[in-house]
Amino acid sequence: MAEETFLDRAAKYSYQELERLGGDPSKLELPLQTVAVLYAVQPIIENGGFRYLFETDMPFCPPYSTFSDAYRRIGATQAAEFLDRAVAMFPFEKPHQQQQKRLDFMDSLEEDHEMFELGDQVCVDKTVWSNLEEYARKHAASFYFV
Repeated sequence: MAEETFLDRAAKYSYQELERLGGDPSKLELPLQTVAVLYAVQPIIENGGFRYLFETDMPFCPPYSTFSDAYRRIGATQAAEFLDRAVAMFPFEKPHQQQQKRLDFMDSLEEDHEMFELGDQVCVDKTVWSNLEEYARKHAASFYFV
């Protein structure tokens, strides 16, 4: 069994705080929110690209900018830009709140559509994890297990 990393412990602490605050990530301090959000979102993208992310209604349906802002905070600017570009392709307002419309729109796209190609780029971007670990370490004082 692999040893628990600092990032794993930071995520565990972030999720404990998230649960304590009722599950709304916007109530977390920014370092905890960043870790909690990306620790949840990046594996979804790695498993199925932006299609999987957009198929899923995240708890409390935060705007997708919550995720791209978190990517920017850790220095993963390309991932943030790709996500913002993909979200902008939805032909309706507030796609984070309209799961069925998202599904219908994605079903209308070809497999090689730019939206999915952008997600594939984020899927293989392994720097997200190292950046997130570095970010968590820089904000270690926010994670009270330290």
